[in-house]
Amino acid sequence: MKRVLPYAGGLALMLMPWPAAAERTGAPLTAIDWLEEALHAPPPPAVAPDPPSTRIEAPAPVQPPAHFETITVLPLTGAEPDATGLFTAERIGLPRDFWGPTPVTEIITAINAMPADTLPSAARLALRLLMAEFAPPEGLTLDTRGFVLLARIDRLIGLGALEQASQLIEAAPEPSAALRARAFDIALLLGEEDRACAAIGGEIMVQDGQAAKIFCTARRGNWQAAWSGLQVARSLDLIDPVDAGLLERFLEEEEAELTLPPPQTITPLGWRILEALGDPVPTATLPVAFAHADLRGVSGWRAQLDAAERLARMQVLQANRLHGLYTQRRPAASGGMWERVRAVQSLEQALVRGDSDAISQRLTAAWPLFEAVELETTFASIHAEALADQEFDDTARIKVWKLLLLAQDRLDRAAALAPDTGLGRFIMALAASAPLPDIETPDMANAIHAGLTQDSLPDTVQGQIDAGALGLVVLGSLGQIAQAAAGDPRAATLGLQALRAAGLEDAARQIAIELLLLDRRG
Repeated sequence: MKRVLPYAGGLALMLMPWPAAAERTGAPLTAIDWLEEALHAPPPPAVAPDPPSTRIEAPAPVQPPAHFETITVLPLTGAEPDATGLFTAERIGLPRDFWGPTPVTEIITAINAMPADTLPSAARLALRLLMAEFAPPEGLTLDTRGFVLLARIDRLIGLGALEQASQLIEAAPEPSAALRARAFDIALLLGEEDRACAAIGGEIMVQDGQAAKIFCTARRGNWQAAWSGLQVARSLDLIDPVDAGLLERFLEEEEAELTLPPPQTITPLGWRILEALGDPVPTATLPVAFAHADLRGVSGWRAQLDAAERLARMQVLQANRLHGLYTQRRPAASGGMWERVRAVQSLEQALVRGDSDAISQRLTAAWPLFEAVELETTFASIHAEALADQEFDDTARIKVWKLLLLAQDRLDRAAALAPDTGLGRFIMALAASAPLPDIETPDMANAIHAGLTQDSLPDTVQGQIDAGALGLVVLGSLGQIAQAAAGDPRAATLGLQALRAAGLEDAARQIAIELLLLDRRG
């Protein structure tokens, strides 16, 4: 066996579906005995877990067994996985019984439908909802226990919020097989491969668990054991054939084996192995969660910038981290991303000198560059405070007004810079939580006015509120806000009405401001 020194980078995220074994039996997954036990134990039942069909997409929706609705609800004891959260519901202004009597299937469907392409403040609200501590659904059964938590974690992963998903897993009261698998994948993608491999001794899902253990065994230098484990897993049909082929390439010394074309659909383990073999797949072509792999310090500056911008756009990366990359060095190329790097550096040089004319010119030049890639809010978070008290020409003055409102910073200064127009006064009333003045144009402002002043709700939404299914109301409103951002005024009215009915008035107003200041119709 060739002794390839394992690559120090992290393994790409295993975005796996809910295990097929759980779908067939509804029973908890058992631990997998590793190499020595597998070599001597009798074969498992003939029916092996089905291999996953798509492995490069965002996490597959967590689906409970089709028969679960007929199972009698049983009393549960101890801490509930589905109540896991990083902060209380009250902290975001929602009741703890957020889900109420909503069936688990409907909750999971609503979580899976949470939009990724939306306004920044709506994206932040979505992240808070996924991380908050809510009481479990009232109709929870033993067979569906933990499904809502897994759906929340998978949606966080799909949105690129790996650190938040990892924290939620660590907070869970029971380290189930599915949680262990997700924690392993996240740790590897974040560049924490040593910790991930050290923690692999417990329960983990059958298909991906075997591949992960073989990989970690090889990474520790035990190539013979890894090879034997691969053959056992293959013979028992416990490993995805594509993963098995790539692991063989990783372990086999025959050069002919290394000339195989890359798989049509890349598994997460395959992505990592290809990287280790010197044939990496660019993360820009993969779901946004993979972008974290380029922030481990092993990728070039361009790849890091691209990854950081993707994650910042999803509101899962702090603006100051992207700012650090923008100012890391001077760009040696031009066009596209490099123009944004130059714009940030030039603006900051003007701020250091205190040159008012240069500040106005460079801010005016920088704004459309960030507007074109939907990073206005990130740009605002980086520069709003430094720009607030500067002097500007009329063009730059409007830009700073927008920056302060998007960053939700120095609203007193924003009021002083606001244009003396009907729309300007309307937006400042939104920011100040003041009564809204009537406005004739544009259509979106009229729709927002209706959404924030009219209390009548559609019968479906009112029925959900009356039934205590507040979670469905709020998650449904996020979809309507995404439609509103794409230019649908009616969706703006409905989404804002639903948020207000749920008690999220402040969030509704900030979303309304962004609907008027940000153009997402392209």
